[in-house]
Amino acid sequence: MRAKHIASLSFLVLAQLGCSPERAPDAAAPPASPAVSAAPAEGASPMQASASSIARLEKKQFGAPITETSTTPLPELLQDPSKFSGKTVRTEGVVSAVCRSMGCWMEIADESGSAHIKMAGHSFFVPKDASGHRAVVQGTMVAADADPGAACGAKDNCRGEAEKQTGRVAKVELEATGVQFLD
Repeated sequence: MRAKHIASLSFLVLAQLGCSPERAPDAAAPPASPAVSAAPAEGASPMQASASSIARLEKKQFGAPITETSTTPLPELLQDPSKFSGKTVRTEGVVSAVCRSMGCWMEIADESGSAHIKMAGHSFFVPKDASGHRAVVQGTMVAADADPGAACGAKDNCRGEAEKQTGRVAKVELEATGVQFLD
């Protein structure tokens, strides 16, 4: 009987020591992983984001497959948007903001600026935790003189929400038919 009490007491003492916050970490135990951030740090540029510090996306392709073979760099789109107005383009950048309610829009950016991407007719949505990931986008450049009522955010203020998230207003808008995440 005494042996049972000693064994029970020993078990309780060892259990208590194992849960003690002062306990030194086991050499065999793997180090705790740092918290995963879904978005770049406040004030960080989109190009400072890296896939190693953000949540992994299970799915990489959204909407239609990307068929355009040549990529128009984002700085080129931003420099002369009227040149691409109404044309289908393929571009890429780091996701700097995403619609938090549905994933119906996102913004991609680099050092030159940002582009507002709306998902064509809400036909598909991107993950709400896509900020910080690198994305390729294929879509039609929205004309600068397009009907303001048709612009993304005219009714639901998504451009205003994007500005709150990024601190700036995108210079161009694309209506995406396909988005592919590279990381």
